[in-house]
Amino acid sequence: MKLVMTLVVRDGADLVDAQIAYHLNAGVDFVIASEHGSQGDVAEILESYARDGHLLRLAVEGEPQDDALRTRLARLAVSEQGADWVISSDSDEFWWPRGESLKDVLAAIPPRYGLVQALVRVFPPRPDDGSLFADRRTARASLVASGERARESLSRALRPVYRAEPAMVIDRGDPTLGGQRAPLRAWYPIEVFHFPARAADTPGPLDGGQLEQLLAEGSFVVDTRLRDALHSLLDAARKGSAHRFALPAAGASRLSIPIPSVIDDASYAVECAAVGEVDLVRFDRHIQELEQRIAVLEARFWPRVGRRLTRLGRPRR
Repeated sequence: MKLVMTLVVRDGADLVDAQIAYHLNAGVDFVIASEHGSQGDVAEILESYARDGHLLRLAVEGEPQDDALRTRLARLAVSEQGADWVISSDSDEFWWPRGESLKDVLAAIPPRYGLVQALVRVFPPRPDDGSLFADRRTARASLVASGERARESLSRALRPVYRAEPAMVIDRGDPTLGGQRAPLRAWYPIEVFHFPARAADTPGPLDGGQLEQLLAEGSFVVDTRLRDALHSLLDAARKGSAHRFALPAAGASRLSIPIPSVIDDASYAVECAAVGEVDLVRFDRHIQELEQRIAVLEARFWPRVGRRLTRLGRPRR
């Protein structure tokens, strides 16, 4: 099985470098990255991975539509790299498998399913003190917290991973393409650690007092998994290497992702239940649209039938 990640580069060098190195160790075979005027450190980082054969740089001109760009990248993943699965990602997202690797969890998906959903974890921004971003951002929003903050985030709680096909289409508003792709429901074997430059539901970086309050009330929880993973790659990096983070050696990952314990799985199941209705809401919207279309067709059909019957009942002259 071949797993390809397509990457829309929008963030700084610190995130981009860690993001690519992490995924190459987590099971991704190859990265196709789009860049729009990347300069300085970001351009050099992308070029260093391209020189080593891990990445293809795709220059993007103008301001392309987001879904059109992602579709183009996904089709390249299939046609040029022979992908079996495609992760369409941003450079501030880290896809964490609830298993030994991303490939392991995707290999377990039955062939009839065209996509599997991943559960999003949002790590809000903190004041920049010059340290690694993962050292500063070790608290994430809880999906089972009460209050408006949690409910507002549920509509953005899931992200898809796509089974590859020649005519790939990426539609972030409707990953199933109106039901053409069968989604695996109620099981989310991957988490997406999201490190936005500016969290949608906060006015700016959280200071220490705000964070302590959110942790105390249960709206946020401490999660150091990515921090620990990135530090293990920093420690394993060779001196004099062109890369800050260690890359797989002879195809073997330098990263050991711990298998969730029974307690971890129980806690995760509670959070999954909190977003279980998100996909159903989207599905219900399709049903409502179909019902409306059927109602329109019926409104047109039965008057026609009535007129036809009326004409048939008239005596012929």
